[in-house]
Amino acid sequence: MYEFSREYRLVSKHDFQFVFAKPTKVTYKYLLVLHRPNLRDHARLGLIIAKHHVKLAVDRNRLRRHIRESFRYRKETLKGLDIIVLMRSKCTPLDQKMFRDDINIIWQKLATP
Repeated sequence: MYEFSREYRLVSKHDFQFVFAKPTKVTYKYLLVLHRPNLRDHARLGLIIAKHHVKLAVDRNRLRRHIRESFRYRKETLKGLDIIVLMRSKCTPLDQKMFRDDINIIWQKLATP
């Protein structure tokens, strides 16, 4: 139930272009989320965390893990969406709690129609 297999990911260039073509945007302090309805019975997630915003690969990977983990727990409420999460601003390791709060607020916004 809480898996994050390949079917729940935006993998190909075509998948990302589909969302970038006509996205609906949700923003919060650190994150910009682009989403678009898909024709599947489950949500799919794509992540873009630029080196410009988070310098160390260790920190970028940690942020990706946090986003993936929170997505896994909420993917049932996000059915039928292709979602791309982008970093909007720099996030220091000290802001981890605020970052997690941002993610949770964004998932709530996406879950409510």
